[in-house]
Amino acid sequence: MPLSASQIERYSRQIIVPKVGGRAQERLLGSRLVIAGDAHDVEPALLYLVGSGVGRIELALGKDVERANELASGMTELNPDVTVTALGEQPDSLTQLVLGIIGSPASLATVGALVARFPRTGWVAARTDSPARIAVLPSASPCPRCAAGGLLSPFGARAVNASIFAMAATAEAFKLLAGYGAPPGATLVEFDGYESRSRAIAPDPACECCKRGS
Repeated sequence: MPLSASQIERYSRQIIVPKVGGRAQERLLGSRLVIAGDAHDVEPALLYLVGSGVGRIELALGKDVERANELASGMTELNPDVTVTALGEQPDSLTQLVLGIIGSPASLATVGALVARFPRTGWVAARTDSPARIAVLPSASPCPRCAAGGLLSPFGARAVNASIFAMAATAEAFKLLAGYGAPPGATLVEFDGYESRSRAIAPDPACECCKRGS
């Protein structure tokens, strides 16, 4: 749907960014996203993506449904174009992407449980323990279960600069939803302090995601 005059004004600073423009903003407004993790990691990502105009966002904070509802209600006045709710019992078949921020053993369990719930959904998954890494998985295969980097391995010590990696993952989610730049392949970005290196990753033929097809 074309942007209204008020939307053009609201997102003007974003629209003028090279490779964004009005088309990308329209895609953002029509997109559906799940954000999973601990509340203190999810909240900054949520503020950024609500402000960016991601149309519908559901929050998965494990057993902390009350906090998810609090965060959702707090977004009501921030951007009228965006709907934020706690993740329901039935997954939305129209969900395009899950942003999983793994910052503790509890959020690891939350993200791990969502892999089966969203079998045909792209992912951006961040590990904020050391070594920190971000997997950008734009299609259903590879999934976080079989992607390189041990995304669902036991959680270690949280990195001192964990919040930076969480927001870097949020930016990757924004780019996927907006269709920013050339379509990416599955990529793992690994960090050594503030240095990073990336490599393409392939699905594991033995994983269920390969059997389903992408």
